[in-house]
Amino acid sequence: MKKLFYILFALLILSNAFSQSYNFSDKKIKDILVKQNAFGEYLKCNNDNTFVSEFRTRGGDGYHIEGRFKIQNGVITFSNVTGSEWADNLIVTDNNGSLNFNSKYKFLPDKNNGTYIGCLFNLEDKSYFYTVRKIPANMITQINGTNVYKITGELYVTENLKMRDKPSLKSKVVEIKGCDFKCGGWVEDKRKIVFKGMTVTPVAKTVSTETIEGITAPWYYIQQQEHDPLDRNEGDIHYVWIFGGYVKEYPENTIQEDLQELKKSLETTGLKFYQFNNNDETK
Repeated sequence: MKKLFYILFALLILSNAFSQSYNFSDKKIKDILVKQNAFGEYLKCNNDNTFVSEFRTRGGDGYHIEGRFKIQNGVITFSNVTGSEWADNLIVTDNNGSLNFNSKYKFLPDKNNGTYIGCLFNLEDKSYFYTVRKIPANMITQINGTNVYKITGELYVTENLKMRDKPSLKSKVVEIKGCDFKCGGWVEDKRKIVFKGMTVTPVAKTVSTETIEGITAPWYYIQQQEHDPLDRNEGDIHYVWIFGGYVKEYPENTIQEDLQELKKSLETTGLKFYQFNNNDETK
């Protein structure tokens, strides 16, 4: 009986500790929404309990929603919502998730999606809407169960590398539709690699390392975008893994793509390289 008591007591302590990490006071939540403006233009809250939400989709459509919000016992609700009727009081973003102004929310400060930290948790459909606060550099978090460090800057690729859906040579190779290069060129055909000479945007790197062909390095989780034939920079975005034994880390905007290396890399794969030249498309 005494043993059972200690077990129950320990569970009570743990449950209280867990709940305290997520149960901010109503005043603290309002501070995050108003003064800290954690959600940016997606949800700009004012001290008089009014809010404005402005969002433009990748297709170019935009809308403006406004109304009032209330925080009671940690639960956030919205009311008197007016604005773009076609949006049905719902905004959906590529990276932050969805926010339905007809639902009730709790604020979870430690929840992250690998890029942003802190979110509104929809108590009805269990979805998440993340802040615009990026995870601090070198903070250990998880992406699909893999422990990673959040990193910033850019990666310069020194060899053609296959894109994979998991940080392992045994994982599936990812194929996407073409690529728009930062140096002003593009490839239209499907590809399974990032090319030697490219600079890519990293999200994170694995805490653990792996040794492949005598090289020990982490895996990098990177962003890759498909080719946009209308040149609107709106090709679908993919997040893939590449082995880090053949990349170099640089601060943001300090290294440019190597045009000549890219041309050579594409020749080895048989893909066609197109480049802007005085407003003309040339091979």
